[in-house]
Amino acid sequence: MRVGFFTAIFREWDFERVVRWAAEHGFSVIEVYAAPGSKHIDPAADGGRAGEIKRLLEAHGVEVSALSYHPNNLDPDPEKRRRSHEHLRLCIDMAHRLEVPVVSTFVGSPAHFLTLDLERGLAEFKEAFEPLVKHAEDAGVRLAIENCPMGGWNLAYSPAMWRALFELVPSPSLGLNFDPSHLVWQFIDYVKAVRDFGDRIFHVHAKDTEIIYERLDEVGIYGGGWWRYRVPGWGLIDWRALVSALREAGYDYVLSVEHEDPLFGPEEGVLAAKRYLSQIVP
Repeated sequence: MRVGFFTAIFREWDFERVVRWAAEHGFSVIEVYAAPGSKHIDPAADGGRAGEIKRLLEAHGVEVSALSYHPNNLDPDPEKRRRSHEHLRLCIDMAHRLEVPVVSTFVGSPAHFLTLDLERGLAEFKEAFEPLVKHAEDAGVRLAIENCPMGGWNLAYSPAMWRALFELVPSPSLGLNFDPSHLVWQFIDYVKAVRDFGDRIFHVHAKDTEIIYERLDEVGIYGGGWWRYRVPGWGLIDWRALVSALREAGYDYVLSVEHEDPLFGPEEGVLAAKRYLSQIVP
C-alpha cells in the first residue's frame, strides 16, 4: 500500500510541475485530475500525448493511480449528461493508453436523492452505467464510483445504495473509490463498510472528518457547520483500524490524499497527511 495524493488541490499548476513536486517530496503515485480543461490531463485535448505523458512520469519515477472526473452522470439536463458520458469515455480511453487501471467518477442523480423517486433513479443509473461499464471492461479499466453525497446529488452515498447499484450493474469492473470521510458525518461505520464491500474497493481517498460537537448541539444535524474535512490524523477516523480492514480485505493499492482541510495550505496539507499516513502504512 502506498500514499499518494489527488492532484486537484494543485489544479493551477501544470502537469510537469505536479509530477516534479510529487517526486521531490517522496510520492511515487498520484491520482490525476482529468476534468475538461484540466491543466494536468484533459483526455479531450491530450489524447495524442500519452507517450509524452508516460515518459514524463517515468523520468520522475511517478505512476498514476487513477484518472478522476466527477460530474453528475445522471444530470437531469440531457445535454449535460451526454457531455459527461462522452468525457468519461475519453477518460477511460486515456487510462487504457497510459496503462492506468482505474477511472474515478460520481454516479450522480437526476434529482436530490431525498426527493427522488428511487425506482426511477436506479432505472436511470442502470441505463446510463451499463454501457459506460462495458466501455471500461473493453478497455481493461475499472470504474470506481466515489461515495460523496454531494449535497444530495450522488446516489452512491451509503452502503445500502452501493448494494442496489451493484445488483443492477454487477460487473466486476464497477466498484468504489472509497472515501471514509463522507461516512463519518453520516454516522456510518467505515470499518464495517470496508469489511462488507472490500472486493469492490478499487481506490481509496485519504481524507478525515472532524465533528464540531458544540455546533452540532446548537443546530442539530439539519444545520450547517457542525463538521468539516481534515487531513488524516486531524479528525475522528481510526486510520490503523481502517488500514487493517483494508489489508484484511486484500486491498494493497493506494491511499490517495484528497486535501480539503480549511486549516492547511495546499502543499503543507498534503505533506502533513503523508507524514501521518507513513507511520501507519506498511
